[in-house]
Amino acid sequence: MKAKCKIKKNKIGDIVVGILVFAIPLIFLATAMGCSKSDDGVTVTAISKVIIKSKSPNTPASLKFDEEVILIYDYEIADPNGGRIWIQPYTNGGISPKYSYTSSPLLTGKGTRTVMVSITSGTNSVVVDQLLIKIASSDGNQTVSESFEAVNYTFSN
Repeated sequence: MKAKCKIKKNKIGDIVVGILVFAIPLIFLATAMGCSKSDDGVTVTAISKVIIKSKSPNTPASLKFDEEVILIYDYEIADPNGGRIWIQPYTNGGISPKYSYTSSPLLTGKGTRTVMVSITSGTNSVVVDQLLIKIASSDGNQTVSESFEAVNYTFSN
């Protein structure tokens, strides 16, 4: 007795979904990492990155409105034109209300920076539960990479 195998033919929609499932992560990876050609024509992957070394105060912490969380981070900007780095406070998946943060000069190469984030005012307490770490192009118009770091800062009167 022979077993019969039923082969399901892929529909065009299944093929498109399959392509998107594999292609989108690869496109994101190439965008986040950046690509350039070396002098000998070989494609080289360049990585821009930020590593937060310290947070003061440590998380979790309760602060008054306008008190600052001081962050020290190491960075590496792979683009020879430089880039910009912002660290912004987030609450429940969105930018925190009435926030402030340190703007970014044009950064190149490797280095260390000290920046701050804060919540300036409010009628209720604001819990900052994440920090967005964003690396952008030199003009700030293109996002090179974004990542989030979990924190727990409560700002109130």
